[in-house]
Amino acid sequence: MLTIEYIKNHQEEVKKNIIQRGFDSKKCDIEKLLSLETEKNRVQTEVDNLRQKRNENSDSIKNSNAKPTPELIAVGKGLKESIARQEVELEGIKKNWREIMGWIPNMASVDSPIGSGPEDNIEIKAWSKQTGMLVSGQLSKANGSAQNIYQFGSNADKEFVPLSHWEIGKNLDIIDLEAGAKVSGSRFYYLKKEGYLMMYGIFDLLMKKLLADNFIPMYVPLLVKTRALFGSSQFPADQDQIYKIAKENVEDNNSLYLVGSSEPSLFSYYQDTLQKENDLPIKMFATTPCFRSEAGSWGKDVRGIKRMHQFEKMEMDIITKNNMEETIKIHEYLLSINEWLLQTLELPYHVINICTGELGYAAASKKYDVEVFLPNSKSYIEIMSNSLTTDFQSRRLNIKYLNQNNEKNFVYTLNNTGATHRLLIAILEHYQQSDSTIMVPAVLKPYINKEYIGKI
Repeated sequence: MLTIEYIKNHQEEVKKNIIQRGFDSKKCDIEKLLSLETEKNRVQTEVDNLRQKRNENSDSIKNSNAKPTPELIAVGKGLKESIARQEVELEGIKKNWREIMGWIPNMASVDSPIGSGPEDNIEIKAWSKQTGMLVSGQLSKANGSAQNIYQFGSNADKEFVPLSHWEIGKNLDIIDLEAGAKVSGSRFYYLKKEGYLMMYGIFDLLMKKLLADNFIPMYVPLLVKTRALFGSSQFPADQDQIYKIAKENVEDNNSLYLVGSSEPSLFSYYQDTLQKENDLPIKMFATTPCFRSEAGSWGKDVRGIKRMHQFEKMEMDIITKNNMEETIKIHEYLLSINEWLLQTLELPYHVINICTGELGYAAASKKYDVEVFLPNSKSYIEIMSNSLTTDFQSRRLNIKYLNQNNEKNFVYTLNNTGATHRLLIAILEHYQQSDSTIMVPAVLKPYINKEYIGKI
């Protein structure tokens, strides 16, 4: 989160950032926050003074050889009551102060385009097997490369418009949306047979790459406490996306929530710790089921498996020094892993630099989205997201490191969606053949032990 000192010294910049990022200026009321800060300091000073007087009064009683006088006892009682009243007032002020601070988003990077919607995102690169990397003149805002990307399945036997992923998935009996709806409701599905093997083959392929790059594999809790979600900034802004578990069913009556990503669990592993500079960066990953309510998206993407309540995801997270130049290099490094996977799978994609109004969750300062072009709809679908979050999360989670000058600093954090079930959507469309079978990507054949899905 931002510090109160930064907000005091950069009031207009913070207000402008709130507007550009599309956050509610009433919930992020800077004037009210600074007024509460003044009140908080005033009441805290009064409490400290009263405590000092109480201590002096207690010392007078202790140091007196005589029995305490009624006056001294009355003074002590009055001070105790005054402190109690002031502490109640102070806690009320702090509560309101914390509520506003919790809503204020990170400052957008100067590299993030100013804009309010998807049309203001900027393409920075695009690639397909047939065209290679597109040059700058073939890119533009948002989806400009779509007209220059190869329009058909990149591994189809000939040029034709393939069936949608939900149609071919049903025909080949590898995706069952009807059974998912019957058992659990809308936005649930069963993934079967070669579909299951293909998805976990993708995860295994990426895992081997990450292990070779010295990432730490992690098995993490899927149920977390409030602090983990506040610390990673899913709370309070995205609280409507999170499923909460009934407290009466939870040990110790804690409030627990299902994660929408392994990011809260991964970063919270290091909460309240002091790392050594020589141990940074810490690179870690986890593959987990994830859960989202998808509130606000009802009626959108209702067909297929694009937007699910439960989905599988491999998350890559990095903790590093608070050096922006090095952090930017790590941000680009994470993007290179995304691109390596898509090029290995021979899926056409573009990379967009997300504008301020589309950065999403509060911690993000700069974000790249990687989207794959789908030949059925002739449009891009988000597959991966790569965020640089500076020290916003580490301040909430209290993760610091000790530098070589023996100084304590908050770390910087980055997070990246390495792979999700959405890659399966892209493979089904791009490897679909004219006879409605699916050619298995070369790198995934060892996981499926066949060349085609659907051929006898």
